[in-house]
Amino acid sequence: MPPIAMPNTIDPLGAFIAGAFTTEGHRPVPLVSTRFDVEIDAGLVTVVTKRVFRNDEAEGIEATITFPVPVHAVLFGLEARIDGRVVKARAQRRTLAREAYENAIERGKAAVLHEELLRGVHMLSVAHIGPGAEIEVSSTWVSALTYIGDRGQIRIPLTVGDIYGRSGLPDSDEFLLGGLVQNADLFVRCGNGNIDLHGSHLVDGHASVPLNAPIDLTVTQASVKELHGLAADGREVILRITPHQGGDTALNVAVLLDHSGSMGSGSSGQVGSITKHQAIVSGLTSIAQRLGDADIVDLWEFDTRLAHVGSSKVSAGTSSRTGQGRQRLLDLIARLTGPNGGTEIGAALSGTIAGSDARDVLLITDGKSHALDVQKLAQMGRRITVVLVGEDSLEANVGYLSALTGGDIFVAASADIADVLTTAIGSVRASFEQPHSVDGPLRHVRVVRGNALLDAEWRPATQTIVDEQQIRAVAAIAASLALPALSEESAAQLAEAEGLVTHLTSLVLIDEAGEAQEGIPAHRKIALPHPSSASMPMMDMASARLSESSASFSLREESIYFKMDSLCSSLDPFPDVAFQCAAAPSTDLQGIGSKIDWDISPNHLLDGDLSALDPQDAWMLERAAEMPEAIALAKQMNINPIVLIVALIAQSHAMRNRSAGRIAKAILGEAFVDDLRNLATKLGLQ
Repeated sequence: MPPIAMPNTIDPLGAFIAGAFTTEGHRPVPLVSTRFDVEIDAGLVTVVTKRVFRNDEAEGIEATITFPVPVHAVLFGLEARIDGRVVKARAQRRTLAREAYENAIERGKAAVLHEELLRGVHMLSVAHIGPGAEIEVSSTWVSALTYIGDRGQIRIPLTVGDIYGRSGLPDSDEFLLGGLVQNADLFVRCGNGNIDLHGSHLVDGHASVPLNAPIDLTVTQASVKELHGLAADGREVILRITPHQGGDTALNVAVLLDHSGSMGSGSSGQVGSITKHQAIVSGLTSIAQRLGDADIVDLWEFDTRLAHVGSSKVSAGTSSRTGQGRQRLLDLIARLTGPNGGTEIGAALSGTIAGSDARDVLLITDGKSHALDVQKLAQMGRRITVVLVGEDSLEANVGYLSALTGGDIFVAASADIADVLTTAIGSVRASFEQPHSVDGPLRHVRVVRGNALLDAEWRPATQTIVDEQQIRAVAAIAASLALPALSEESAAQLAEAEGLVTHLTSLVLIDEAGEAQEGIPAHRKIALPHPSSASMPMMDMASARLSESSASFSLREESIYFKMDSLCSSLDPFPDVAFQCAAAPSTDLQGIGSKIDWDISPNHLLDGDLSALDPQDAWMLERAAEMPEAIALAKQMNINPIVLIVALIAQSHAMRNRSAGRIAKAILGEAFVDDLRNLATKLGLQ
């Protein structure tokens, strides 16, 4: 979703003095430092992220950042250090947590909210950071290692590439790219085994890492042991994580290969590396050479269109000989075409499932598409396993789809695509066990994720556990394994009790002891840097990018424009107004609202200050404020008519922009009465 257009200022110097300077690059970035503390023990990975937010502006701000997380990661801890105080968060139902956060903003209290926007996409919001103030926020998530052969792997994603299609999220919540490339401190402790950091080296467990590439860690020679936690109900949780051996049944799989334009970029951040697509083709060739005579691979490829390349299945009536299917698949792989176009994953999956009788689907992609209906695809009765390729890949949506269908998800860290594909094929060969629903207390859960077998058991506490972080981490990941087997209400109750961020619950904290601040905080969205791999294209992608962008744009919501004939005619006795309205660049208030940067300085808009708007747009708002209905209603509400018009426009954009919603609520209150609705309708804002 594109960001709302920045407004043009009438007087740049005056706007700067008024706190409404609109050039984004001239505002300080609120995120001043990032630190990752990673602890790996017996297949369990716990990551504590410490972010320091500082406000170097003259007015209070709200800093937000939307970022990717591993799709199976479980966030279970959130605390903030504010003026020397440590405030801990608690889990609440998602809507209640958002309401508590918004209420704290209205009361002027510093607050922090951590939400799961999509599976694999989180947003952190920090409100009322006062001028010159700092707030340190620590969040903790846990995951299991993914096993590729005898190696355990974990990826900490830090940014994403350009994503095809619309997520359906409000503009305020979307990923924002183009930020400065900062470095973070990385500290890694490994209880057993050897640890390796891809692309760099750990010195005494420490490294400085750029935030424009994922952190890929590999563990070898790790031992297996029981891990102990303590559940919220006081019972002990025993967790065991072991590499899974996969299955040995014959393959009957539809392999769906993404060859959209983004797959033409490099498979790693190294100069001279091959493209993602070339690496996948090489990996598929390696798999084909090990195909058994009973294995069937149905090969498909897609961009904005889906194409069936062919099947390795030997036709009925054809004489069968050893290796015939293998050679047929090799021939099909040679017919795969190069990257081009957009990423219509949803249509491609639907078409493949409809056109193939394979019991499994193996999707190979970089995942950078919102163009899929996860729930609808999950109901089509196929198990979908995903292999993600590239540093700028995104686990959201496709990772959630794999989880819902009983499949798995694997991330290729660099040049190990062949090994990752081999592991994925092994997981496809394994039979799928449908989880049994749980009605009573949790006792035992067994799940395979990322080629790791996670076995959790709840029993009466028998020993004292010293490591507090591990206590909570083990309990959190064990609870997450059980959530799919519970009813929605039971899952929400468990997530609240264990302090988890899920699609049902969020973590929120409010600094009630802090001094209250006046007004609405200016919203500052922190942009993720562009991925490092994006700066090293492997081929001329101009036509492909254009095709993808055009297709993506066709999916976007178009602005709804209303003619201002009624407004213009109501402004008599100004005979030339109708002509000026027709000739103006923006002829409707809805369109003007799309151009307003509601985030930049909401308190100026609250006061009816239009100095940051385009002069013609400001003139239109002033003319609307001269309507008799607007004057009468504003007098009744004891506010300036211009403030009323601003509020009505803000109300019409409240679903897309949180600052607009806060402005509207601050002026209009909770109720949208008939008089307000009638005026909004006349102005084309309903």
